Amino acid sequence: MSNTNKHIIAFYNLENFFDTTDDPKKNDNDFLPNGSNHWTENRYLNKVERITAAIESIQPEKLPIAIGVAEIENKTVLRDLIYQPAFKGEYDFIHYDSPDRRGIDVALLYNKTEFEVIHHERIPVRMNGNSRFVTRDILYVKGKLAGSVVHLFVNHWPSRAEGILASEPKRIVAANCLYKKASTILNADAEAKILMMGDFNDLPISKSITKHLHTKAHKNIKETEFYNLAAIPYQNKVGSLFAKKHWLMFDQIIISKGMMFGKGIKIKAPRLTIHGDKKLLYFDQQTGIYKPSRTYSYHTYRGGSSDHLPVYVGIVGE
Repeated sequence: MSNTNKHIIAFYNLENFFDTTDDPKKNDNDFLPNGSNHWTENRYLNKVERITAAIESIQPEKLPIAIGVAEIENKTVLRDLIYQPAFKGEYDFIHYDSPDRRGIDVALLYNKTEFEVIHHERIPVRMNGNSRFVTRDILYVKGKLAGSVVHLFVNHWPSRAEGILASEPKRIVAANCLYKKASTILNADAEAKILMMGDFNDLPISKSITKHLHTKAHKNIKETEFYNLAAIPYQNKVGSLFAKKHWLMFDQIIISKGMMFGKGIKIKAPRLTIHGDKKLLYFDQQTGIYKPSRTYSYHTYRGGSSDHLPVYVGIVGE
């Protein structure tokens, strides 16, 4: 990353970032010292340090101004993270407990000396006629960065665990919820600077992303559409996580027209960057491929930071 980027916005799925304390309201039994993963204090502290190092390595001279994160258990793990020396006491976070069955949420870490929070709220993702369906809420944060008002959304859409087609309606519901809020912002201000980031558990070409979130793979978009900064990396057959013998581009950053043009801060690059630092990878001798160095492979402890790689974009001023 060039030093000309004063600010960076990043997203990072932190792979089951649980503390070691039992929470009866969370499905955290595997992540306890006596659980199936033998999640000890030492292993937890190692993960905190590995995540910190991963974030710090994105741009060592200046941490990202805002970092959307997924798969975090609670405020405790977020506090333990931002209290690390690398954050220099300059960071805070926004987090809501969501009804996810795994007990994981999304959150936003931000530099409180440079990003002014104006408003934040949770956006519930609910499916009409299915009261049993629960998933992560979408986090919405409105703030001011370098004199410009920006609208940030942090997402972690329903997984594909039950099958791509069987689970697709759930991600479409999430897309509709996100688009409804984003379009309300655009109706009030056609030049609004909107940035949506997250683990969408779908590809840039998936129906949930293209049809229901109204994204395009090129910058020639209407005011009610969005440009997907993950489209070019996906077309180049690279990804942010490796699963079932393939690189997948689930971690995406999607922006409004106002985030590319107009007054104030903007994103000029046509694509996001996947942060594939060698320290975040391990060499799989069976496949001959470097893969994200995950914390666990099923119940086998690997000691890495995450099974996803961070993605980020650079923000430039006038």
